[in-house]
Amino acid sequence: EEHKQGAQATTIVVTERYYIRPYCKADAEVLAAAANDPAVARFMRNAFPHPYSLDDAHFFINMASERKPHVVDFAIFLPDNTFVGGIGLKPGSDTEYRTWELGYWLAREHWGKGLASDAVAAFVRWVLCDGGAYPEQQVLRLEAGVYQGNDASGKVLERVGFKREGVRRKAVFKNGAVLDVTLYGLLLDDLACRAVPYANN
Repeated sequence: EEHKQGAQATTIVVTERYYIRPYCKADAEVLAAAANDPAVARFMRNAFPHPYSLDDAHFFINMASERKPHVVDFAIFLPDNTFVGGIGLKPGSDTEYRTWELGYWLAREHWGKGLASDAVAAFVRWVLCDGGAYPEQQVLRLEAGVYQGNDASGKVLERVGFKREGVRRKAVFKNGAVLDVTLYGLLLDDLACRAVPYANN
């Protein structure tokens, strides 16, 4: 029941296919069940543990909920409140404070259905358009790094409008393998949306 009530939490994106909202404590069990999959962890940073325990889920949700000054990690759900995966941001700093990193993942049973492309497309518009979800940061650019072999994620980004900008050769050591990382970028100017503050922020 508490998990269902989470659906009433402040949603940031709602469509006929899914909705995106901040995590709540009741999401821990479904998060752990979906994330505890080597196929999911394969292309994630090691901060995304494997095995992924219930304690890991509680730790992550507590951290995500307490981030200041903004919540930047969100959960994706189907309309029936089935957990699909996660999507979030890593704010830039110093001279790159207007460049934020995008990350996302879906539970394996939801792969190949177009949900990732749809969710990423709507999420990046929420971040960047109409003055942006974080207007005081004035985010101008989102970027994402895709590990070698994760072709599906690269295609998701390209469908959304990200541009392939280059390759960081042998930048990652994961599961005993040295991997290249392909860098993708999306600019506010790439989207046909207004760069003005929200009226109701």
